[in-house]
Amino acid sequence: MRHQNCTDFQHKGDHAPHRQRGVTLVELMIALAIGLLVTVAMLKVYVDASRMYRFNEGLARVQENGRFALEFIRRDARVAGFWGCYSDATLTNGVSATSDAYINVGAGHITGTSDDGLNSSDSITFRSATGSGALVTSGMSGTGDSVTVESVGALSTNTAVLISDCEDGDLFQVTGIAGTALAHAAGANANVSPNLNKAYAAGARVYEAREATFCIAPGADPAQPALRRLVNPTPGQTCASNGDELLEGIENMQILYGEDTDADADGANGDGTANRYVAFGASGLDIDRIVSVRISLLARSLNNNLTTAPSPYTFNGIAVTPASTDKYLRKVFTTTITLRNKAG
Repeated sequence: MRHQNCTDFQHKGDHAPHRQRGVTLVELMIALAIGLLVTVAMLKVYVDASRMYRFNEGLARVQENGRFALEFIRRDARVAGFWGCYSDATLTNGVSATSDAYINVGAGHITGTSDDGLNSSDSITFRSATGSGALVTSGMSGTGDSVTVESVGALSTNTAVLISDCEDGDLFQVTGIAGTALAHAAGANANVSPNLNKAYAAGARVYEAREATFCIAPGADPAQPALRRLVNPTPGQTCASNGDELLEGIENMQILYGEDTDADADGANGDGTANRYVAFGASGLDIDRIVSVRISLLARSLNNNLTTAPSPYTFNGIAVTPASTDKYLRKVFTTTITLRNKAG
């Protein structure tokens, strides 16, 4: 029998499997700490990116709403006082004051209220004829005859319209449509004969008459202030309660009226430039001399917590610091609109 020597044992020991080593508690804690730091860093990046996205989205919405709101008002302001091709034509309102279609053109083509709306906001009302008008194709034999036009288009019964020939203009309510003939029977129109001031000849035009009021009131979501517009209201209707919501997030509207104090009492012979801007109802303001309006809107983001702290702002000359829980984003939009048509 062969005896094993020490060399044999040493040789076997060289090929023996090594014992595996585990992770120590210190190493595990270090790994967990590093992982936690990476997770926190990634979470902060995500939160910051999300907040920045919400802020940018809210700012873009505020800017969009503010620009659109001014454009809506500007369109109606530009046509205010348009009563046919000759702004100084004699205008007769034949619509009965008790009719739902009555428009008080005698109040002027631009009127307003001051500080009586939501958040002490103003309102403004424009009156005018609109559109390109329907051409009268055959002359009237008498002042009570129907008015025959080339195409009825958007004209409809029970609405007020203007017929104008660049010399005179008459407002009347359409009481019936037969083909392209517009009737204007007494009752809805003033109970006098004739209903119209004159028999209009072919070539005159018939326009839809319009009264539009803009105001600030709660929107479809009562928590959101909105710009509303009420067109051709019936008795008892108000802009705040019955107006159509145009844009949400419009928190306040303040309006100043530019008066040409150089003009005569009837608004004539002025230079067309406003010498002062005052609120509606201000002492001495003559609506016949109003040549422009300055409109300031305060637009607010739809969502709260877009800023890390309340953001102070200045509106209508007043510095405002919101409450601690008010972290809405706000922006002021101001424009001055020159009125194209003579007041009164």
